[in-house]
Amino acid sequence: MAERFYAAISRGDTATINELIAPEADLRVPGANPISGSYHGTSGLARFTRAAAALAPGGARTDVIDIMAGERHVAVYGVSRANRPGRPPLNNHTVHLITVEENRVTAITIFNADQCAVDDFWS
Repeated sequence: MAERFYAAISRGDTATINELIAPEADLRVPGANPISGSYHGTSGLARFTRAAAALAPGGARTDVIDIMAGERHVAVYGVSRANRPGRPPLNNHTVHLITVEENRVTAITIFNADQCAVDDFWS
């Protein structure tokens, strides 16, 4: 499920994303920057995506390195990348901890290896 979810995100396949994410899903983005915070529901996730794209043309993408899955949780290890004019590119090693219920994503919590670099990039 996580492989399919992240492949859909990278393709911009909203139909598959909406199939795999629960309507009341929560996204928690750490840090002290304009896109950090909690986002609720599919409208919140769309708001996060728009906010990232407004700051970094093309938004951010996560290149998946490995996926570790249990019955209710999935840990996706990857590198989040983004570009902003006049700034060094973001290449952040990250873990996305995903909660799954009834084969749908109900929560995503992001953990960044270098939160200071992430905050500097998005601020």
